[in-house]
Amino acid sequence: MASCTLTSNKIGWHLCHTTEPMKYKKIKPNKELEPFIHFYWELKGNELESQWERVFPDGCAGVLMNLGNTCLTDNGSVSIDFGKTYVVGAMNSFKDSFIGSDTHLFGVCLKPATFANFYSYASQNELTNDTVEFEKSNSFNVDKIVDNPFNYFDLFFFTKNKKQKQPTTISY
Repeated sequence: MASCTLTSNKIGWHLCHTTEPMKYKKIKPNKELEPFIHFYWELKGNELESQWERVFPDGCAGVLMNLGNTCLTDNGSVSIDFGKTYVVGAMNSFKDSFIGSDTHLFGVCLKPATFANFYSYASQNELTNDTVEFEKSNSFNVDKIVDNPFNYFDLFFFTKNKKQKQPTTISY
């Protein structure tokens, strides 16, 4: 791994960047979803070089989709393929991901213990430290995510939120 700088934010995400960092953007969810979702994010690989990224545990599960070429995660043991959606269980150890120059990921960082608000899936205990490809019924729609990813995420998670008692209009 090249020399790197560790950065952190308020919820404990620590990213290791080489001297030419990849592009990483965070967006807050609609305020109706803030009790469940920390933020949405986008990561684009560095145009000049591929690099390893080290992500340290933050206690949060996540869901992501790759809109670029295949990249590796879970210390190189899992391929993240174009157009597929993956759940990433909460981690209790760091993991390294190989980010190619043409990697383009979108994802959501859920707040602790909120995964079940959106999905009837394996328990978070079973997903700890794992990255698992979702079946189509739980996946993001690649055609819709391309057009306006963060608005799409708001609508996607709002409709999946099992604890919503009545429909609410999301406005921007």
